[in-house]
Amino acid sequence: MHYIETHLYAEDLSEQLPAFTQYSPFHFGRLFKKRIGQTVGDYIRTRRVTDSARLLRSTEIEILELAFHCGYQSQEAFTRVFKGQYGLPPRRYRQIISTLTDKERQHMQTNQLTGWFMSGTHTEEYHFETDSEIVHQGVQSGKLRHVSDGSATGKFATMMQSIQAVDYRGKRMMFAGFLKTEVTGRAGAWFRVDDISGDPLQFDNMSDRSLTGETDWTYCAIVLDVPDEALSLHFGFLLEEAGTVWADSFSFHEVETNIPSTNQLGQTSLPRTPVNLTFDERE
Repeated sequence: MHYIETHLYAEDLSEQLPAFTQYSPFHFGRLFKKRIGQTVGDYIRTRRVTDSARLLRSTEIEILELAFHCGYQSQEAFTRVFKGQYGLPPRRYRQIISTLTDKERQHMQTNQLTGWFMSGTHTEEYHFETDSEIVHQGVQSGKLRHVSDGSATGKFATMMQSIQAVDYRGKRMMFAGFLKTEVTGRAGAWFRVDDISGDPLQFDNMSDRSLTGETDWTYCAIVLDVPDEALSLHFGFLLEEAGTVWADSFSFHEVETNIPSTNQLGQTSLPRTPVNLTFDERE
């Protein structure tokens, strides 16, 4: 992902990636689609179109030049793809964005998003909004930031969702997406599986691979098993201490068991039969 971001407009990027990762083109393409949910070509095209929206907002680049820059052979082809992603042709998109007032932009960003809610230790010191300027894919990203002038030491906030586990029992599930950071503490995605008592059965908050400081869009993936006794699933992204974290392009889906679990809790499953009843066996 880092290689794609730093070589986004390379003409032969799709051909460079298998060699860079030392996989055959077929094997790399299959692994990429299994993990990300898109083909390599579709992912690169979507990232280029998303970045083209930024260029439309921040520069005076001509539409035809932008089309060539994104790898399209004509303005018409670029316009069709851009309109499919943003609902507007690029010229009209630029016109509308340029006429929005600061108040209108703020209203667009602070509307509550369906499904997400904030939790943490000092939620009054953190603010969540959407951001149409810094985006990984699509129209906008989620933006969580510390807004208090006081110390943020020992404080954190998370944007999260909670769902029932019934449809996922017995499955290995992946919660994955992209985060971008400007933080003084750490940030990361997290995923937890709880039982009927609210005790965690499986858990991972990326404490061993946290994002710190200033990072570009980084792919973050958590894989947990959902036992039969699971009651609820909880997941989201967090910000510890001060700074800002952007989140985008999350997915939640079942994966094959050959993809390793990232569970950070000890094994909690009980043996199926009695063990060492004569006290003769030793580890």
